[in-house]
Amino acid sequence: MIYYFSGTGNSLLVGRRLSERLGEQLCPMTAPMPTADDAIGLVFPVYAWGIPNIVEGFVRDFLKAFPQMDSAFLYAVMTCGDDMGYADRVLEAALGRKLDAAFSVQMPNVYVCLPGFDVDSKEVSSEKLSRVEGRTSEIAGKVRKREAARQLVRGRFAWLKTYVLRPLFNRSLLTDKYFNVDASLCTSCGKCRKACPVGNIKMSDGSPKWQSHCAGCLACYHACPHHAINFGRMTQKKGQFIYNLTIYYLLFIYDLTI
Repeated sequence: MIYYFSGTGNSLLVGRRLSERLGEQLCPMTAPMPTADDAIGLVFPVYAWGIPNIVEGFVRDFLKAFPQMDSAFLYAVMTCGDDMGYADRVLEAALGRKLDAAFSVQMPNVYVCLPGFDVDSKEVSSEKLSRVEGRTSEIAGKVRKREAARQLVRGRFAWLKTYVLRPLFNRSLLTDKYFNVDASLCTSCGKCRKACPVGNIKMSDGSPKWQSHCAGCLACYHACPHHAINFGRMTQKKGQFIYNLTIYYLLFIYDLTI
């Protein structure tokens, strides 16, 4: 079984490719089903050089109850824009055990809520997506052989990012209270609501309203076809992932929807 969480589609794409190559069922962490498999995969994006709150809750409330947790071959595949810090160690702390294998996969950047952070150019995004097939094939080969592998791009200042900056980020920026809607641009299409992987958006009087259990994935921001949604003032002049035509074309080829 492969359990996944995905906001804008990066981790879903990786999860699908692994599922196809390994012949394993793909199951969302937001609606998990139990399994008796002796190999369990976790596929999710890295948020603030750690793990998303959805992943932490899934591990705590569901996965740790599995009777085979101590003996199963447990591996994680973490998608990131550039680097992932010590996200694997954060996951292991939540699990209460070591991972048998861990991998990072660089995918198009989607985080845009701080100065200096923006989506990748079309060329960079295309290059990252072009490596998905080869990378997932490599990972699947190691999982199939049950190899104890660690192939991770931690980046510079990994400890500082994960154990100092991440807690600050989670306290200050892991919230939906800064989302706002430009009424002159919003057409009440509801794509933001449909894109949210945790059902955190409801439409009220034709406008999206956030319900205070945000995962921080920014799917709503990226899914808006008119750039009517922003996170404070930080994102007003930033790019959107799925609105990039090159990326949209590649996602269409991969049969990927958010």
